[in-house]
Amino acid sequence: MNIRHIFLLSLSLAAASVFANSLTSVSAAQRWPFNGKVDIDYTLESNTANPVFRVAFFGQIEDGAVFSLDTLEGEGACGVTFGSGVKRITWDSSVDKPGSDTEDAKFGVVVLDVTSQAKYLKLDLSDYKMSHSATGPDVSQDACKTTEIWFKKINAGTYYMGSAADEPGRMSGNQPEDKHQVTITKPLYVGVLECTEAHYKRVTEDTFSTNKLPKTQVNMDDIRGSSYGKTWPSKTDYRVDNDSFFGKLRQKTGHGLIFDLPTEGQWEMAARDKGDGTYHGDYVWNDGVPFSYEQGGTNVVDWSHLDVLAWNRDQTLPNGVVHEVGTKLPGTNGLYDIHGNVWEYCLDHFLKNLGYDPVTDPTGNRLTSANFVVKGGSIYRTDPPANCRMATRISKDVRNGNCGFRLVIQF
Repeated sequence: MNIRHIFLLSLSLAAASVFANSLTSVSAAQRWPFNGKVDIDYTLESNTANPVFRVAFFGQIEDGAVFSLDTLEGEGACGVTFGSGVKRITWDSSVDKPGSDTEDAKFGVVVLDVTSQAKYLKLDLSDYKMSHSATGPDVSQDACKTTEIWFKKINAGTYYMGSAADEPGRMSGNQPEDKHQVTITKPLYVGVLECTEAHYKRVTEDTFSTNKLPKTQVNMDDIRGSSYGKTWPSKTDYRVDNDSFFGKLRQKTGHGLIFDLPTEGQWEMAARDKGDGTYHGDYVWNDGVPFSYEQGGTNVVDWSHLDVLAWNRDQTLPNGVVHEVGTKLPGTNGLYDIHGNVWEYCLDHFLKNLGYDPVTDPTGNRLTSANFVVKGGSIYRTDPPANCRMATRISKDVRNGNCGFRLVIQF
């Protein structure tokens, strides 16, 4: 398409809400040398901290009918984008409108609303579009385990990471659970379910699968890549290798959303989240039920309640078998399988001693270990139920049958 003139249209449709939003400073330019691609820059503003915008884009040639822009890349390509500021979307007219030649072209950006109160986001793997919902998935349905990935919003906050010195089953020695205050300054969306075999095949192989077991036999090379994927991301650079799981997912959804693993600090905050701005403390599972209590002056340890929340070794002996995700009860955070089933990879290179000082947005020291932190415990025969506690941490970077991962969307 040879576009000689570009006109800009913009429209902001705010939902009935106290949250103001605006779309300003829209501009567009065809790339030189002409290759059919048009860069559209737009600015989104909101009076809400860390807003989530729903956006849509359309075009019109001369006075013809309005049409959708299907070949989009950039911030908002998947229908959702985070945060106020300048965004760029790129449309490929050579694919959408091949052979067209026009004097005039018009482009529109539509801001549907600011979904600051959206508790859940859904990524549809059939077309890589996103939508939001006030309620989570129906885990009795196959779709959320095969063709959809659901995310729950976890707000920023301050909590205590690690465990009390006398917490039953706590790890010490080479894998201590130093108790300290952690502040996470940005919210994030955390996968409601562990990544399944079906999710993984859909993203990496474009293959439909009905396998609802957690994806195992993966390491960091597979998940993020062996080059960029092995380095700690900066606050502005979350690059991954293009041939990795997250590399392929980001390419298919558009680069406006940072799909990744959680940091260890983010993972444990999500695990402890009660959904009301407070966090579970020591000696409890993530639904608040104690596993240690005092009775008649004696400390009593009872792991039995774990069975309603997690697939763990005691249910799957002698060898340990992973189970379909989402078949146990969720915690008060709305997340399933935080305890047990498979260990879940985090971004952090394993750091033995986390220390006792307060920290903000902590990271693991990649120079300390070639391995990465995994959290949550598993069904493996050598993992006692105590390994399923929220504070438990070990280090791995190996393809085996009891390590998987959970997706997050980073702000």
